[in-house]
Amino acid sequence: MLNGIINVYKEVGFTSRDAVSKLTGILRQRKIGHTGTLDPAAEGVLPMCIGKATKLCELLTDHRKQYIAEIKFGIATDTEDVTGEIIEETNFSNDWYKEKLTEDNLSKVISGFIGRQLQTPPMYSAKRVGGKRLYELAREGKVIERKPCEITIYSIEIKNIDVSRREATIVVDCSKGTYIRTLCKDIGNELGCKAAMKSLVRTKTGNFLLENSYKLDEIEKLVRENRVSEIVIPIEDVFKNLQRVDVSGYACILLENGGIIKAAAVKPDIEALEPKNGEKFRMYNDEGEFKAVYSYNGDINAFKIDKMF
Repeated sequence: MLNGIINVYKEVGFTSRDAVSKLTGILRQRKIGHTGTLDPAAEGVLPMCIGKATKLCELLTDHRKQYIAEIKFGIATDTEDVTGEIIEETNFSNDWYKEKLTEDNLSKVISGFIGRQLQTPPMYSAKRVGGKRLYELAREGKVIERKPCEITIYSIEIKNIDVSRREATIVVDCSKGTYIRTLCKDIGNELGCKAAMKSLVRTKTGNFLLENSYKLDEIEKLVRENRVSEIVIPIEDVFKNLQRVDVSGYACILLENGGIIKAAAVKPDIEALEPKNGEKFRMYNDEGEFKAVYSYNGDINAFKIDKMF
């Protein structure tokens, strides 16, 4: 059984849940989870946690994300992207767009969206309200009040502007929970001409990059060649920023069962580690196997379980 993470490139045309189902069939392994929903019309980085690594799903979902988005100006849709039904058009002249859709003007508009803010989730989203997903309610023709969520947009870079097509391409670096469709819509409203998202590519989630991702057919080929283990990222790599601690003897039994491990039982010794209260460490048994993440408790001079793998 595989345990680790595969950096999957989700293609356009199916949901994140579909991607999990497809990978389940390819690997013939049931315990698989994804690390952040991508719409069917979106593509890009979607790390998948396999086996024991499913315990990392929530942690990896929390990571910062980066996207390349194309904005189509002049229309508003019910889904906030071009796959939806057009509900409003602003038929401004070409001269209007030549004047308004400039790099200077668009930069001024975009600057207002940088930083911590509240964003209202779109009706066509996977967010649950009252036990039902919003898109399920939207398909029933219902529009309900949604509670705004706090997000952070760290930066927005203008990559390209095409005035003749009334389009722009932007690169967005943001927190989890950010709806790029809603951002595109809001940018259009602020510019004064409405907008919808034309396309979306997630290029980065934490340390998982687009250039190091694999499409499902590529993964399937590696499975046939018995080489899929080559692209499975070990669980411990997620915690490579933490100091390593090794234990032996009876402490290995404690480690295997998530027990408290006294400072005197670890290597390097406590003087060399110089642990801070609450600091986390990678824990290994006497066979060099990564087993868990523990936190140091200065009150009892011992290490306590944080997460087992």
